[in-house]
Parts: sequence; C-alpha cells; structure tokens
Amino acid sequence: MAIASRIEDPAERERRLIQLEISISEIVRYREIVSSLGGSVASPFVERESPVRETSNSEVKPSSTMGDCHSCGAKMTGDLDFCPVCGEF
Repeated sequence: MAIASRIEDPAERERRLIQLEISISEIVRYREIVSSLGGSVASPFVERESPVRETSNSEVKPSSTMGDCHSCGAKMTGDLDFCPVCGEF
C-alpha cells in the first residue's frame, strides 16, 4: 500500500488502493471461511522440498519444418497441427 500511495495520478492511485483493500478483505474472508470449516478441508497451500516440475533442456526438442500452409503460405512446423500465422489446419 505504501508503493500504491506514491502513484502520481490521483485516479490511478485511488483505483490501485481500492484493489488492494478488496484483495485484503477477500483474504480475510477466505481465512475466516476455512477456519470455520475446521479440519474438514485440506489446506490449498502445500510446501514442497523441491520444485513440482523439474526443468531440463534435454526435454526440449527442436521443431522441424513440415511445409507451407495451404491457406497463407507461411512455414509450418512439425510440432503443430495448425498454421501459427492464420490458424488453418
């Protein structure tokens, strides 16, 4: 909120402060609802020791050119079933 209060445009500053206030209200309301349900609902937040998905460059495969689009003439790649320019199949 401190950063939002430094926005120069008064209308934008007011809009941003209202967004933040609404967000905080929603968080408080959500916490109250979850607390009122007791232990019957699992927490949506799970801490993990490692990332859920490991990234690796070995999984990335280079795309190969498959030909030209019959509709617009753009180059098609083998990994897509449609033209990336016009969307034709």
